[in-house]
Amino acid sequence: MRRRTLLAALLGAALLAPSARAEEKSVLKVEGTVTAKTFAGLDAFLSNSLDTVVGLKLRLEPAEGSSPGSLVVRREGDLLLAYLVGGESQISAREGVGFQNGAEVIDGFFVVKDAGFNQGIASLFLEKAEDAAVLLSGAPVTILDIERLDPAIRKQD
Repeated sequence: MRRRTLLAALLGAALLAPSARAEEKSVLKVEGTVTAKTFAGLDAFLSNSLDTVVGLKLRLEPAEGSSPGSLVVRREGDLLLAYLVGGESQISAREGVGFQNGAEVIDGFFVVKDAGFNQGIASLFLEKAEDAAVLLSGAPVTILDIERLDPAIRKQD
């Protein structure tokens, strides 16, 4: 009797395990180069991910000059800022950023925060999350190419 109960419990656990994994939410990780062309898609993705953990492995390529629509990447102390000239939003981060091979990079897992408005520009702040904690959580990581992010996809409030 005990054997049958144990076998039934093991079989039930085995059958439930795949469905539990199917319901597990994955962490989305965007990889690629941020340019004036890809910034809008990244901005839409991050705006849709407020208070959510996301992964980023990005190289930021600012434009030469400052014509409307050009990508600006700059530092204010330890704060990295990226925005389009004449745009309506900016992305900022303090940790998980660096300068490698002639460009600014953002690398790691972050919680996306709404940093409010400054002179009519919406600001998103990337708050660094512990990479090890995210990876050890067991949540699968789904890689997204920045070129494939659609700026038209926005959550409705």
